[in-house]
Amino acid sequence: MRTRFAAIFVILFSFSLFAENQSGEWKEYGLKEVLGRLKFYAFAKIAQSVRTGASFDQELYVKEAPCNQNFPKLEGNFQCALLRVSSLEDKLAEGSDPEPKTPDAASASSGLTPARTIPSIPMKAKWYEGRTLAGKGVLSVPGKEGESDLKFFYHTDGRLSHYSYEDKIVVFDWKGQELSTILTVKVDAKLRPLGGKEYFFP
Repeated sequence: MRTRFAAIFVILFSFSLFAENQSGEWKEYGLKEVLGRLKFYAFAKIAQSVRTGASFDQELYVKEAPCNQNFPKLEGNFQCALLRVSSLEDKLAEGSDPEPKTPDAASASSGLTPARTIPSIPMKAKWYEGRTLAGKGVLSVPGKEGESDLKFFYHTDGRLSHYSYEDKIVVFDWKGQELSTILTVKVDAKLRPLGGKEYFFP
């Protein structure tokens, strides 16, 4: 694998639907019920993208950011910072120190980490910048304490399309820049749906 060190900067969006004392709800589905929801999410194409995978060619440091307390608990080591890729720093100069460095104290516009810095509390991940059935870009984030890796697939505009973790595929439906619903599908070894649940934001 061709290794390059780069920094990927992602931000946690402040959605109006996450206002204090507001929370959505989960709806549990059996196999028959979840099958009725898969067409809406174009799940066949999503499952195929997970099946195809990606050839990761960059090593990245990704800044961790916890979710708002009203955001639903999702599968694995999910971080709300991964909801959207906001900026991808190009590879560092050859021979430079690949270890994380503390960002400049000055703040950047739109809440982005200042250019050419690396988050001070990063997690090492892998990045594929090419095209996929979902759009463009796949991020592989290691699970914690021996858990499976999480693989995040992004739309061409940087919004998170879906991610896979063990026997789950989690799919995100966006309305503009806001999340509308999240569908978690339990799958078998061939990525065929077995059941699931759906979260509806208020």
